[in-house]
Parts: sequence; C-alpha cells; structure tokens
Amino acid sequence: MEKSPESKKAKGGELPIETDFRLKQERAFAPKKETPASPPESSEAPAKPVRRRKDSAKLVWDSKPRRAPNPKDIEFQTAEVVIPNPASAGALPLSFRDGALGEAELDKQKMNRLIWGDNLLAMQALLANGYEGKINLIYNDPPFASSEDYHFSVTIGGEEFNKQPSIIERLAYTDIWAGGLDSYLDMLYPRLQLMKRLLTDNGSIYVHLDWNVGHYVKSVMDEVFGRENFRNEIVWQKFGAHNDANRFGNITETIFFYAKGGDWVFNTQHVPFDDEYIEERYMPEEGTGRLFYPNTFTGKGEGPPRIFRGKLLTPPKGRHWAMTQENIDTLEKQKRFYYTKNGTPYYKSYLDEDPGKPVQNLWTDCRMTKSGVERLGFETQKPEKLLERIIKTSSNPNDLVADFSADQEQLRQWPKRPGDVGFHVTLAKSQFKSPALASSNSAQSRF
Repeated sequence: MEKSPESKKAKGGELPIETDFRLKQERAFAPKKETPASPPESSEAPAKPVRRRKDSAKLVWDSKPRRAPNPKDIEFQTAEVVIPNPASAGALPLSFRDGALGEAELDKQKMNRLIWGDNLLAMQALLANGYEGKINLIYNDPPFASSEDYHFSVTIGGEEFNKQPSIIERLAYTDIWAGGLDSYLDMLYPRLQLMKRLLTDNGSIYVHLDWNVGHYVKSVMDEVFGRENFRNEIVWQKFGAHNDANRFGNITETIFFYAKGGDWVFNTQHVPFDDEYIEERYMPEEGTGRLFYPNTFTGKGEGPPRIFRGKLLTPPKGRHWAMTQENIDTLEKQKRFYYTKNGTPYYKSYLDEDPGKPVQNLWTDCRMTKSGVERLGFETQKPEKLLERIIKTSSNPNDLVADFSADQEQLRQWPKRPGDVGFHVTLAKSQFKSPALASSNSAQSRF
C-alpha cells in the first residue's frame, strides 16, 4: 500500500512542502512551552550594557540663536587721537581733521583704542582684522536685566540736569528687555561666543553681574566656555549697607571667572593682614623689635637629625627637617631661628617680608568711594581698584586686555605698566573726564 504524500520522506529526510507548511502552522498556533534559555554560544560577543550619557543637560530657550555670529570685515574709522592722556599730562586732544598728525605716523597696534559702536559688530570686526586668539584677558560688565533706564546727569549751580539721550544712547543704556529673559540671553549669548574666539588659549574672562540674572548667565557661560573651565565665583561687596524692604539688603555683586582652557595666567595677589591677625600670630624680635612669626620647618616623613647651635637635634617623630645642614648653618649666622625654652628651633618669618594674605573670592576692600576724583556720579561705575586686581591677577605686562561693555561716562584707571596699550569698545563715545585710561561699558584692551 502506497503511503500518502504527507508521510513520505523526501530525499535528505525533509518532509514534502505541503506537510512542512502545515506543521509550521500547527507549531505557530500551539501553546508555547517555556524552556530554559540556553547560554549564548562562545562565538557570539556578549551584549554591551547601555551607558547613560554624561553631562547631557542642555540649556534651551525658545529664541536661542542656533549659530554663532561670523566675523565681519567692517572698517574702523579713526575719529580722534589723544597723546598722551590729557588728565595726566595736560595735553589737548589732537584730531586728524586738524592736520596735527598724519595717520601714517601712528602704529595703532601700540595704542589704547576706544571703539564706538555695537560691541557685537566691533568683536566681529576685530575677528576679521586678525584678533582671533590674541586677547589675553576680557572683563565684561553687561547689563543686569535690571529694567532700569540709565541716563547721564550733571549738576550746574546746585541744580541737576538730565542729558536727553540720543537714539543710539537709548539702545545702549536702556536695560529694559521687551522679550524678558529670552531677549536678554539672545543679546548676551552670541557675544560670549565671540569673546571666547578672541581669547588666547591661556586667556581668561571675568563677567560682572548681580543677583537678578547672574545664575542664568552662569549656565550660559558653562555652555560656552565649559563647566570644567569655571574657576571662581567672586563676590564683590559694593555697599556697606543697603535698605531693601522686607528682605536682606543686597550689598554684593558677582563676578564669574572662567579660563578658556586648562592653562591660564594667574598671578596671586595679596592684601595686608588685619591688626587682630598680626596681634595673635606675630611677636617682636629681641633687640630690633621687628615682628616675626615663629614658623615650623619640618615635613612629613622620617629624616636625620641636624646640628643647631652646636647640638644635634632629632626632628619630631614621623617628621624631618625641611632644610639641609648647609642652609641651617647659613640661616643660623643670619639669626633667622627662634628657639623655645626647651630648645626647639623655629624659622623667623618677618612681617615686613611677608606679602600679606592671598586674596580669596570674597572682595570687601574694593568699594566705590562716595566722593573724590574717581567718583563720576554714574550709578553703575566700578572702582579702579577692582579692575586693577583683575588685570594684575590674570594678565602680564604687554598682554592685550579688553573690556567689551564700557560706560560712556566713566574712564577708569588701569595699571600703568611699561609697554601697556589698551582699546575699548563702547556704545557711545567716551569722554576723558578722569585720569583714567579705561571705561566701564566699553571694550578696552592693553598690550
């Protein structure tokens, strides 16, 4: 009897197509039996674990610019040359229109420069003129989103007059943002991108803000310069006291200090010790009266004994003398050791040789004076000492320094160092009203 096609075996042991299809259908609809999962074959690579991205948070607002602004080949037109600073030398400004100086005689790269115009365009022009990666230090004092309308006032004969602003001055000194925080960040974000491009690889930037908008700008700067390049939040005490209804008085402003990369200029600055500190730590030297601090000079780790005043002294347990015998003998002749009653030696650190206490991130000694030559009556004026500290800390002589948000009514005193040259970028022409070279809302640079 012939077997049905369903039971026939094809060559090679395979069932005919019709049977094979039917069996597959039956298996597909049959209840699945749970079988233990077989271990993967050794030839197959194990599946890689899914890793979460690190620092994937992004700063987003609706109108955030998607592209950084590009350099623009904008020609700078020289309007006036002042040689030297009229406040310090009594010289009158010299204009090209007077024919007193020929433009060909001047090397603009060796002069302070004050650029009048929108700092966004000024920075784009500087990039186009070869300043990319050339500026060593930038100080930026942008608007604070304070909703204030700043203007210049002058007192004549005891009566105060307010100067009517021009159209460009209204744009420059009105800190009111129609689009709220979004429009403020739209203004600042591309400017910070350009500042980064202008900085040298070892350059630094200080951005001066207050409580109102500082925390938002900190996030923007983290994105532009990188969180890893954040160096300090400097708290500057602006007032001694301030009356704010139903809250603590706001007497401080904030300065964010960033480096462009992992290598940056930092010259440690010092402030004098206060009287209480000196009284607690220093003692008068017998015979001379010089104040000194008895300083230990041992280090961690065992070490050999040394000879002091002809006696072999063993350092404390687990310590070693941090000087060679030769250095000890030299300092002994100079009477630089102080000995306790039990004969323990200490090194004399004289107060008049100590540079003072290193400056920390709380600055309480740079307040704006209420009167005097420096005071110009401009509400947002910053003290010369504040800028001097920043410049001396983060630049060296012959470095190029820029202030990209300078006030028209304020010219500041920058450290006078041989070969120093600066230039400003401002939204209104600066007036030489003080013995200063820089202004608060202009971009100033120095060589």
